[in-house]
Amino acid sequence: MEDLAALVATIYVLLAGVAVVNIVLAVLARKRKLRPWISMTFNALTGFAAIFGISIAWALGIVPLLGLIIGSIIITWPNRKRRTT
Repeated sequence: MEDLAALVATIYVLLAGVAVVNIVLAVLARKRKLRPWISMTFNALTGFAAIFGISIAWALGIVPLLGLIIGSIIITWPNRKRRTT
């Protein structure tokens, strides 16, 4: 039983890590330090991780789902218009 708990904890930590990396890549793409397609591709992979987690249990899927939502908002947020005077 302890092995199963260790496996589920490892999966949870990996899914949380994927969510954090997705947010970091979205911020880097927003600041033009990274090509946007890299962030968008990893955002899609985070979506697949969220689907995987939700198919097992909502408790596993909520962390990558939040990372997916936050990353998607950061990627698609419109740029500020610069004032020209």
